[in-house]
Amino acid sequence: MVNPVAMTFPERLRCSMRGFTLIELVIVVAIFGVLAALAGPAFSDFVIRQRIRNAGYDLMADLTFARSEAVKRNKSVTVSKSGTWTGGWAITDVDGNTLKQHAAFPDTIEITMGSNSVDFLLNGRASATAAFTIDDTGGKATIVARCIAVDPSGRPRSTEGTCT
Repeated sequence: MVNPVAMTFPERLRCSMRGFTLIELVIVVAIFGVLAALAGPAFSDFVIRQRIRNAGYDLMADLTFARSEAVKRNKSVTVSKSGTWTGGWAITDVDGNTLKQHAAFPDTIEITMGSNSVDFLLNGRASATAAFTIDDTGGKATIVARCIAVDPSGRPRSTEGTCT
């Protein structure tokens, strides 16, 4: 450690000043600006892909729930859309009791399916096959759609890509 009494005035002044110069601050802000500009579009695509994946997980969970409720209650259970599939859906039993409802999704994703409902029979089998396509509304080629398909056994499965 240097004795402060033995230091000259300019040396003491230099040691007492701390912080950044304006040039250093401008350079750091410019670097952060460039990095943010490069990361912005990639992050936006990441958010849309996560929304598609989460919508697929929600749909898979509710289809599995409806199938298990059909077996448990020994009654047919139906998953039907609320306006559009993107607008949510309701799970009801054959007596009309609502077992579960799902809210609408954000405008950045779209869920499509040819039918208005999926019916699970009392043994857990589906009355017909069903194929849901979950995609982004922007139609970006970099974002892969997701397919949720229900086979005749009633078991849903999720794959990347559109349903064929």
